[in-house]
Amino acid sequence: MRRRHFITQTGLASVVAGVAAGQSRNKKSWPIVIFEKPIQTLDYDRMGEELSKMGVQGIEATIRRGGHVEPKDAESEVPRMVKSLAKNGQKALIATCNVNLANEENANFLRLLKANGITRYRMDYFRYDLKKALLPQVAENTAKLREIEAMNREIGMQALYQIHAGAKYAGSLAWDAAMMFEKVNPDHAAIAFDLRHVKAGSGLSFPTALAAMGKHVRSIFVKDARWGGERTTSIKNVPLDTGIVNKKTFDEVRKGHGAMPLSLHMEWGKAPIYPKEIVMDAVAHVGRDVKVLKSWL
Repeated sequence: MRRRHFITQTGLASVVAGVAAGQSRNKKSWPIVIFEKPIQTLDYDRMGEELSKMGVQGIEATIRRGGHVEPKDAESEVPRMVKSLAKNGQKALIATCNVNLANEENANFLRLLKANGITRYRMDYFRYDLKKALLPQVAENTAKLREIEAMNREIGMQALYQIHAGAKYAGSLAWDAAMMFEKVNPDHAAIAFDLRHVKAGSGLSFPTALAAMGKHVRSIFVKDARWGGERTTSIKNVPLDTGIVNKKTFDEVRKGHGAMPLSLHMEWGKAPIYPKEIVMDAVAHVGRDVKVLKSWL
């Protein structure tokens, strides 16, 4: 009886351990990166230290005009950034940049990123002129996107196009994003599905928006917001899981997908970019949202 009990208990323990290990692998396979904008007044050594404490995998680096690294300084600063982050096991898994056109200047910039181990970039938006017909503009953007896809294929890069709510942003209606990406290989150009922006922009049609864009998604941008009051179009950024974005929203988007980068955007603080004197307040806010996101995995 004791032998049978021992075997049963041992078998049960093995099953539990296997499930726990599987859950751990699943969490680790979905890398969490932090959009560095609110904390970019930290140097990369200190940033790496703080992010390592949170147990995330790296950053969405701002290598753009007004970013932590200016494009004109990228050749010297990107290698330093990568080296500094690596001291604490962190990486720049995504670079946010101003690229939204295939040309030699942008190709050289992307080659620089690739040479430093950065293979994904958030591209700049296409914008609508609302005084002109929209469908021809969708066609123009589609042609540009396919040229970008070809450039990325040659270099070995992947562009991520963030879906952003708002009248001027191409892709904000979901169907137009689906049209742009229909014949584009997501290995080279894909959608970064922004939970906050898509939920705000699509409202009750969120399931339709997801159905239209879902197969093109290769990154999820995580943040939250809520409407500012009754009969208003204003929306306020809030801590994760206190507004219109919750675990159900997150699970719906990642269902059926393999692991992909999760970029956490903390935009509910005092300033878009925290001054150095109070930047640790932003770090604390980021840490709070990281805990919520980890609980969803």
